[in-house]
Amino acid sequence: MTRPRSPMRNDEEQFGKTVEKIRNAAPVSLTGQWFNLIRAGGCDFIQGQVYDADNGKSSARNIALLVEGIGPEDIGGFWPEVTGHPVTAIEEAFLVRYISSLDENEAELIVPLRNVSPSVNWGRFDEEKEYEIYASVIYPAILDALSGIRFDRLLDAGCGSGNLLERIAERCPDAECHGIDMNPDNVEASREKGQARIYEGDAEEMDRLLPGDVTFDVIVFCGLLNRQVTEREKAWNILMQGVKRLNPQGHVIITGYSSCHLTADDLTCAGLAVIRKSLPKHLFKDYDAYALRQLYLCRKDT
Repeated sequence: MTRPRSPMRNDEEQFGKTVEKIRNAAPVSLTGQWFNLIRAGGCDFIQGQVYDADNGKSSARNIALLVEGIGPEDIGGFWPEVTGHPVTAIEEAFLVRYISSLDENEAELIVPLRNVSPSVNWGRFDEEKEYEIYASVIYPAILDALSGIRFDRLLDAGCGSGNLLERIAERCPDAECHGIDMNPDNVEASREKGQARIYEGDAEEMDRLLPGDVTFDVIVFCGLLNRQVTEREKAWNILMQGVKRLNPQGHVIITGYSSCHLTADDLTCAGLAVIRKSLPKHLFKDYDAYALRQLYLCRKDT
């Protein structure tokens, strides 16, 4: 008696057939207000606001093209043009459903650099308008990622006013929690919450700020390595400072409200094994309705 195949196996086969069919379609060039890159199933797809020259209007496409050899630098800025194999509405609907069902290490959203506007000059973070998004959406996602990790010592690099550290301490009262922030108002707010191991300064100077022999089981970068906060070169330098302070088998979490500077390829180059890349169920939500799509969880294996 033949056992029926699982729905997931059927979807995998249909994904392969759908991709093969799309690749057989003649390439076209599309222009859009903005494009993202979605990597899933060994394929690269274009997502974005696509412009239709025939009617002079733009429309949101969850998946518009299958592309090959295209990197984020090729679709950066506003009004990029890219060539790839077109995806029909029926194919798009299936791909969205399939990619949304993948595990968090099987799909990645890469947002190219669109502008070079200056970083935000933050005040006390829990008084900023963005705080509510962090408190209601981003902090719970970090706590969920931490739930499967055992740790004795944690660093929140760019800890703001200490609200995430406060939640972590409630969940893990035996853990030794540290934080770094360059804003004195945030440092004061964190210390008012009873957090004694808070260091004031730029996380790029981590070696100077932290005690010389302190290493960590977990380092959280909640927004610090994102475009609204810092530039790419500085984000890389901060990450590498953190990697030096990370214990073998220690974990790094990178997320935030704005787009992450660093991709899974970058994190691999930093000597980290990437365990999670995104939140697949949220990759195709309305950008005005949901703020969190990228969450990287990595492990230092050596």
